[in-house]
Amino acid sequence: MSDQSTLLDPINSIIGEDASFSGEFVLQGSLRIDGEFTGKIVSKGKVIVGPHGHVKTNIKARQVVVAGKVDGNIYALESVRLLENANVTGDIISSNLLLDEGVIFEGRANIRKLLNEEEFYENNR
Repeated sequence: MSDQSTLLDPINSIIGEDASFSGEFVLQGSLRIDGEFTGKIVSKGKVIVGPHGHVKTNIKARQVVVAGKVDGNIYALESVRLLENANVTGDIISSNLLLDEGVIFEGRANIRKLLNEEEFYENNR
C-alpha cells in the first residue's frame, strides 16, 4: 500500500487544515483530520491524521493512519500505520503496527489479537 493510496481512501468526514474541533466524534465511516481535534474519537472505519493534523485524545477505530501528530493512545481493531514524520506520544494497542522511517513514537506498543469487534467497541478505554 503506498502512502498516497493510504491518505486518499474514501472519507466520510473531514476536519480541515484551518479548523479545530472539540467534542465527541462517533461515526460508522472514515474520518480525516487535517486540523486540530480535542475530545473523543470512535470510528468503525478508518481514522487518518493528515500531515498537518494534531489530535489530542485517544483514538479508537478499525484502522488508524497517522502522518501528523497524536497526543493520546491509539486502539485499532485491525492496524495502525505511522507514516514518515508522524509524531505519536501515547500507547498503541492493535493487531498490526507498521512504522515508516522518520517516525517519532514515545510510548508502548502492544501488538496482539484483539477482542471481537463487538467487545472492542463496547469496551470504553
